[in-house]
Amino acid sequence: MIAEDGSVIHELRFRHPVERVWNAIVDRDALAAWLMPNDFEPRVGHEFHFDAGPPRGHIDAEVLELDPPHYMRWRWMIDGVPTIVTITLRADGEGTVLHLEHTGLPPGPRPDFESGWPDKLRDLASWLRGGA
Repeated sequence: MIAEDGSVIHELRFRHPVERVWNAIVDRDALAAWLMPNDFEPRVGHEFHFDAGPPRGHIDAEVLELDPPHYMRWRWMIDGVPTIVTITLRADGEGTVLHLEHTGLPPGPRPDFESGWPDKLRDLASWLRGGA
């Protein structure tokens, strides 16, 4: 969904515990499997890159905040504009609710991310069902 302020917001419940979902987000290989190839490290201040492939290419990013296993905030550079991706995890019984907000997106790429994040979160769900 696109909020009034232009933020892209998605929320999804997984049947897996918070720690398993968190590990799928902070493990470089798992992150590459469901999101994009990367050189991510779960460390505040770490600058990393995602390989989005054509036409977007590399996305420069940085870990801004980290509160394992519940909260992470990244800066992503999209078309030269700094955007913020915030992921929050909360326990929901034996499962986990993932809340994702992508703020600061320029109007042009906003619809691509609004429709792209659900695909990536479905890939995460699939990875959680069968991933290591």
